[in-house]
Amino acid sequence: MKIIDAHCDALLKLMEDPNLSFYKDNDQLQVQFKYMKQANVAIQFFALFISPDTPSQLRFQKALKMIDIFYEQVVKEDRIIPIYTGSEVEQVLGNTQGPLGGVLSLEGADALEGSILHLRTLYRLGVRALGFTWNYRNEAADGVEEPNPGGLSHFGREVLMECNRLGIILDVSHLSEKGFWDVVQLSAAPFIASHSNCQSIHYHQRNLNDDQIKAIYQKNGVLGLTFVPDFVAAKKERNISDFLRHLDHALSLGGENHIAFGSDFDGISSTLTDLGKMADYTNLVNRLLSHYKEEQVEKWLSGNWKRLFLDILG
Repeated sequence: MKIIDAHCDALLKLMEDPNLSFYKDNDQLQVQFKYMKQANVAIQFFALFISPDTPSQLRFQKALKMIDIFYEQVVKEDRIIPIYTGSEVEQVLGNTQGPLGGVLSLEGADALEGSILHLRTLYRLGVRALGFTWNYRNEAADGVEEPNPGGLSHFGREVLMECNRLGIILDVSHLSEKGFWDVVQLSAAPFIASHSNCQSIHYHQRNLNDDQIKAIYQKNGVLGLTFVPDFVAAKKERNISDFLRHLDHALSLGGENHIAFGSDFDGISSTLTDLGKMADYTNLVNRLLSHYKEEQVEKWLSGNWKRLFLDILG
């Protein structure tokens, strides 16, 4: 079974350490080409993360640098191709020997520097998903860790409308709850939470409550359950069994056609004991197949993401 994973920070690590290679064995990248092949990960979202301490006038430039790393160090015609359209998703999933795919995703609108022109430019460079914030306030919205958070700003609403027009997937992971409900009200398109879990199973600011999860389903969006240990359970060692409690809860809310995965590999220093790198997806797949029907597992691994791509990217 082929897998689509909705979030990793490999580009950040490649930018911070020029000696790292996506194609040479190393123990620092949790996502690398060898691991994708081993786990049958057909399509990976690659985040463009701009840290909050980046000077405001350098944020767009930093996003451009990470995009350049994607095209220079990750994209190779016979190995990984950039994904721009739904038909390319179908092509990659349908190939048995063809190249894998990569999707650029902007994690936080900070890089836009308050400019819709920058958004259009990033779209033309291949960005196909956008998260409004990374935990804190920027020109577009407030994040989940902002004190007394508000929702989308006027600029954030402009960003939302332009993403709907262009065909950019909106991502509400990290967004404040008020901002979340603004997206529900304003977006004409389905949206996603690329890497979030269920507050009812384990409370964390970055997890979603039941009403939010059901709203994603009602908008025909996708919830990307994540492997971040702190989002999974409050104990020292966490594993796939703990993670599956979130899947079962999301499923109980009506999520069979809306559940998927967003690992957050390379954005985390600790991992689940039996899911520590991309190659370990095989452990999760085996567990899923032992508990659920094959057609359900296929939806969660790739089918639900594929449907969303076709809905938004065409």
